[in-house]
Amino acid sequence: MSSCQEPEGREAFASLSHASKFYGGYAALKDVSLDLHRGEIHMLLGENGAGKSTLVSLLVGTNRLDEGQRFLRGKPCPDLTPLEARASGVNAVLQDFSLAPSLTVAENYALGRETTRGGILAKGAMRGQAQAAIARLGLDLDPDARVDTLTRAEQQLLEIVRALGGRPGALILDEPTATLSHEETERLFEAIVALKRADWAILYISHRMEEIRRLGDVVTILRDGRRTGCHRLSEIDNEQMIAEMVGRTMATFYPEIVRQSGATALEVVGLTAGDKLRNATIEVCFGEIVGVGGLVGCGKAELARAIFGLEPLSQGTIRLAGEEITIPTPKAMLERGLVYLPQDRRGEALALNRSIEENLTLEVLGQAEAGSHGLVRAKFLDQLVQSLIVRLKISPAEPRQAVQELSGGNQQKVVLGRALSRPRSVYVFDEPTAGIDVGARLDFYNQLQALCHDGAAILLVTSDLQELVHLSHRVYVMHEGTSVVELQREEISEDAVVAYAFGEQLKKIVA
Repeated sequence: MSSCQEPEGREAFASLSHASKFYGGYAALKDVSLDLHRGEIHMLLGENGAGKSTLVSLLVGTNRLDEGQRFLRGKPCPDLTPLEARASGVNAVLQDFSLAPSLTVAENYALGRETTRGGILAKGAMRGQAQAAIARLGLDLDPDARVDTLTRAEQQLLEIVRALGGRPGALILDEPTATLSHEETERLFEAIVALKRADWAILYISHRMEEIRRLGDVVTILRDGRRTGCHRLSEIDNEQMIAEMVGRTMATFYPEIVRQSGATALEVVGLTAGDKLRNATIEVCFGEIVGVGGLVGCGKAELARAIFGLEPLSQGTIRLAGEEITIPTPKAMLERGLVYLPQDRRGEALALNRSIEENLTLEVLGQAEAGSHGLVRAKFLDQLVQSLIVRLKISPAEPRQAVQELSGGNQQKVVLGRALSRPRSVYVFDEPTAGIDVGARLDFYNQLQALCHDGAAILLVTSDLQELVHLSHRVYVMHEGTSVVELQREEISEDAVVAYAFGEQLKKIVA
């Protein structure tokens, strides 16, 4: 295992030394050391379930150490509470937001550090503080807007603004760009670099290699609760990082997916829906993967939802295997063999408080093979669940495990498993790998390969440029609600997609 050299002259603001956390006989984290130094961006890399969340919980005081030591500002902190961590300058922005939906942006910003005058809340002063903090990051957030009216991206930005309003010291960011647009991401990166210059210690969790390379000074890699490496990023390449994370080398990250020769499966002509989708035209054939790319807000998500019947159409035509669907509804599309997997798996695709087996079998309970006359064929359902768990490598492989207790990657596997529980011919995926780790991505890509080999038609809506370029046989790029170009395999490149996504006339594509 490699070890990180301590930056000369820089204080370790927060540290874990040989830290372990156990749940019964299970080691969620075992003998892990990590130092967050002032003026340094420390990247944390690992598959879902590798121990990243447990490590963060120890730093912010939501979990106690079972073994090892924890230090803040150079002082041992064996018993730390979240309140004490914040007071010491440890500020965290996690994937599960801690916002109060019924309060305004300004009120949420002030939570835990309210300003009072004579025992009465100074709402005007707190609003001014929130407005100033928002302006420092150059964000467009209304301090008087209720949080439950904000988009998830806006809520993410508010969480970051709140964290930066705490006592300066350490900032922990967990996949902060997962729901941000290109412009919002750029502003966030500028803020992070400025914080580094201001001597903050930053821990940044990401699955995106481009972010790790662009921002990071140091990377710590976890696998199965243990540290497999800690490196200066200038001294390690991407392939070695991935190998340390997943425990195997990869000659190539993306599988070779052979395009089958099939008839037209899905045809969309001149589709217009809502405010963001206008006059979009695409075609997907059986046995191929067609990608849809573009900037956040370009209409690609609305296209996927409109095809499935979740967005009412203003105009346009949808045909499935040559049959025109006049009024698409989820029920009608599912009956015709088209299934849609939404980006928001927790909010739209899963019954979180239900088990893996209940989620996997939701769509087969009404089928004849699953039972009749109110009786369920338990043996059939058990065999189906076990086969999907094995096929998709769902972990833990416990059918009665509640889905809300699974990692993000395994939750996404359950979503895919339900789609695979019945025969389908057309799959519409909306940001299927957002927020999941490298190992889960590889498993998903292998499923795409198998589906394509079996002749399924796949529409892949993704903001991940490399995923779009390496997996798609054809790509449609959207700009301001319209599909502006169709790129064939030999024309597909990141440069081409970006140029069309920004509405620029593509003159030259750099190989």
